[in-house]
Amino acid sequence: MRVPLVATLAFALAACGQPEAPPPLLEPAQVTPAPLFICDATSAPVVLVFSAPANGVSEVVQYDKPNGALIQRTSYTMGDGDGAAGSIYTPLLQNGVEAGHVRQINSGMLETPASAYTPVYSSVRIGERDIACRWMPRTRVFGFTGRRSFIVHEDADGDLIYTTYDFATAAQAQTIELSDNARTTSFSVEVRNGQETTNAEGSIYSFDNDGFRYLVTLRRDQTGTLAVSRNGESVQEEPLIAFIQGDAAAE
Repeated sequence: MRVPLVATLAFALAACGQPEAPPPLLEPAQVTPAPLFICDATSAPVVLVFSAPANGVSEVVQYDKPNGALIQRTSYTMGDGDGAAGSIYTPLLQNGVEAGHVRQINSGMLETPASAYTPVYSSVRIGERDIACRWMPRTRVFGFTGRRSFIVHEDADGDLIYTTYDFATAAQAQTIELSDNARTTSFSVEVRNGQETTNAEGSIYSFDNDGFRYLVTLRRDQTGTLAVSRNGESVQEEPLIAFIQGDAAAE
């Protein structure tokens, strides 16, 4: 049965769905509200957050894996996109000179175009680096904390699935093939049959597995948390650094 569409961020724990004691965060999380997109790299140890452009300029913040540290902030002017072979290449300019580009795939090129709840940003080129970006069909929420990235998405029947990708084990993650043109790696945790609730303050996604409950909370002020409890006792809670929301109407 299809769940109402909202988005939130999620929390990743140890493999097999069992949490382990996390290392301390290196610094307090710096929230990035409503970014243009997030490139959780599957080919490099980084997460790139592109802010929504202001006067054509986007700030790109790089976070390191495996420790989640903020390592660089760089501003780029977003040039005019150029379409080619089902993709759109948007140049990243500095002082009027191209310093890279963003590649976005037209959803009409996908196996199932209606599965593109979020834009398909497939790769980023910065300088000499080509960075492949994670993307999942029917994504309801995609984001990260200081320790892991996560995705809440729907399967073909509309049931909610929660997957996480721990930064500490990112180097061991393997690229895997899934249906509907997914671009991802092996997950750290997967929990199915999630539920969504909404109230005046925002939305909550909940996932239960063997006594553990994973909660992704998204508030209307663009902040959120990812929390885990076991048999009703709190185990861990992390602030969301950045997230994007999916839209089932986007095709």
